[in-house]
Amino acid sequence: MAQQATQVLTTSVEKEAWDLYEVGSNEDVVVLAKRHPDNFYVQHLSYLALYELTGRAMVQAPKGISNLAPLVDAIQNFELGKNGEACKNLNLYFQTQTNPLCFSIIQTAIKIYFRAEAYEDAKNIIVRYKKQWNDLSFIKEELICSYYLKRYDEVIKVFRDNMKLLNDSDIHKLVGMALLFLDRHKEANLIFENIPNKLNLPSFEEKRKMYDSVYRNITELEKKSGSLAHKDLEDMGFAYLFNGEYGKAEKMFLSLTEKLKSKLCNV
Repeated sequence: MAQQATQVLTTSVEKEAWDLYEVGSNEDVVVLAKRHPDNFYVQHLSYLALYELTGRAMVQAPKGISNLAPLVDAIQNFELGKNGEACKNLNLYFQTQTNPLCFSIIQTAIKIYFRAEAYEDAKNIIVRYKKQWNDLSFIKEELICSYYLKRYDEVIKVFRDNMKLLNDSDIHKLVGMALLFLDRHKEANLIFENIPNKLNLPSFEEKRKMYDSVYRNITELEKKSGSLAHKDLEDMGFAYLFNGEYGKAEKMFLSLTEKLKSKLCNV
């Protein structure tokens, strides 16, 4: 399905279409494409614009070759559940350094990469976009990628460099777990004690006591974990954590982080 990306912006209509797409004027891109049915680049861009507008892929992808064709193929494969092929399509697009980047393209790519658990690829294009545009829009996703890649030092650095943008309880949990895996327990305790929207307690011991009742019933809770609410599962995670069962705590927080990925990236 992947098509070679060879065409560059060679006409004024293609530049006009891209400029509209880049600023989110997707309806205007679709209208422009209707006036230029023989321009493959504009047709492919219209496909991307419709995907942004509806969240669904068209049944029939536009024919022809342009440098946007791999993105069209990626969306087609993604919608068919062929996540590995979709990642290959994206990589084909991104390996050509002259292919343009914009917010919408990066957002769609992250959604596909996350579904395929291709965190290295996702991180690479996030860093490239951040450097090219000096844009921190995807800093949460960058931290999540580093965590799943087990690059815990990077997790801490991204967090400390961008604390004002990462004042999120789910992100704080990942940072706390990263610190635990780095054996920086005092710092981890400080993070967990000051998670946004959580009750702040002055000591680790008091935090542990807070979850004692949960931990006493942990065996029963484990048996029905599949039907528990998000808050109950979170309490289980903290009960594990403050009783030293870090492996189980990580597993619980990672399962809850799947919801965070969905919220951030519309997976």
